Amino acid sequence: VSPNHIHAQLPPKPPVIVRLGAAGRSTMVLGRRGLQLEAWKFAVYLIVPITASVGYNDPEIQKRCADYFQFMKYPANPNTNLREEFEELKKKREAEREQRAEYATQMRKLQETARRSREEAAAAASEEEQRRQKGWFSWLRRGQGRNEAEQ
Repeated sequence: VSPNHIHAQLPPKPPVIVRLGAAGRSTMVLGRRGLQLEAWKFAVYLIVPITASVGYNDPEIQKRCADYFQFMKYPANPNTNLREEFEELKKKREAEREQRAEYATQMRKLQETARRSREEAAAAASEEEQRRQKGWFSWLRRGQGRNEAEQ
């Protein structure tokens, strides 16, 4: 296949249009449409932050957003003794730690018994396999055992 044959199969490329202004500088190819696109992008660039500022400047919306996203958590009751609340949380965490430790020891015991059970099953299976072990001439050994028992 010749290189000319390959080029014949490709569609022709559209010509690149570059317009030169009076001073020899290039101008926008898209012309008025390109200018409209740039104006639209600039308007969006300005309108989005201004609209957000005006919209979120309303105190009711600020309160709703602060409640929704929970920027700050205050105590349920201003008269609550924070020291007592802290001690209560500390006790809860300690109880959770103890429960996790107890759970971990139970899991260790369970894993140990499962491991022992697997080892015993494997040992029993290997003993059974050794008892049943068959070879090419196992029928001869069986026959010899019977003959000796009969005598």
